[in-house]
Amino acid sequence: MERLLKQKWFAMLCAVFCTVLWGSAYPVIKYTYTVTAMPEVADKLLFAGIRFFLAGLMVFCYTWIKNRRFPTVPRERIGGVALYGILQTGLMYILNYIGVANTTATKTSIITAASAFFAVLFAPLFFESEKLTVLKIIGVIIGMAGIVLVNNNALDGFSFMGEGMVFLSMLLNTAGSFVGKRVSKGIVYQSSAYQLMIGGALILAVAVPLGGSFALSWTSILLILYLAFVSAAAFTLWTALLVYHEAGRILVFNMLIPVTGALWSFLILGERQILEPLYLVSVFLTAAGIILVNYQRKS
Repeated sequence: MERLLKQKWFAMLCAVFCTVLWGSAYPVIKYTYTVTAMPEVADKLLFAGIRFFLAGLMVFCYTWIKNRRFPTVPRERIGGVALYGILQTGLMYILNYIGVANTTATKTSIITAASAFFAVLFAPLFFESEKLTVLKIIGVIIGMAGIVLVNNNALDGFSFMGEGMVFLSMLLNTAGSFVGKRVSKGIVYQSSAYQLMIGGALILAVAVPLGGSFALSWTSILLILYLAFVSAAAFTLWTALLVYHEAGRILVFNMLIPVTGALWSFLILGERQILEPLYLVSVFLTAAGIILVNYQRKS
């Protein structure tokens, strides 16, 4: 498997698969809020904490069975893996869940594309192989124009607790990705398992004192298991891709999340904003910006 992940064509397919999974998560979360009584932020955070802790347990158990030994992290990387979980899962999703509850799934998926631009801008500060060029800067400006456009819709406006929270969560997502790339080499599964459990525990530590609760049913159990699987599969695979390839080359695939997220939102929630000219233009600008960034990398 490791040899395949190092192949560029296979890495691209895996990156696409991850974005399809993540694209489905946003409308599924909003659908869960609809069918399960979770009116308060604390309720949603409790749901998120359980989801990510379960995801970590899934990866943990898989790794234990696969390697036939208890999954451990080298002592010198314990702090890095903990920071990975705090940024990538804990703080990032605390903000993200609040934002998702206060905006549309289509908007959320489009704003999520901003993480690709943050990666391009900040990667040269952390990795010598990453270079910032004029064409990349132009691509970032064009792509961000698409994000700004969708958040200046005269009909919907801008909400700090909605779009703003999602935007801040993407900054943390980029920082977490960089940390994960550094600390996960050789321990991809262990790193993913522990970071998800640490992040999930952090979210639970916030939700439980606030009195978070939600009604359990077969529907809510199936939804939380699906979302846990999305996190377990996508985060583990994404971490492996970051370890074997340049951060910007992988993170740029976030350009697909607006497309997959909007399609899933239409199928699951019936959100029709993706059919409106403003959203179509926004998606086009976002995709065009990241294509420019990627084109420079190839040249």
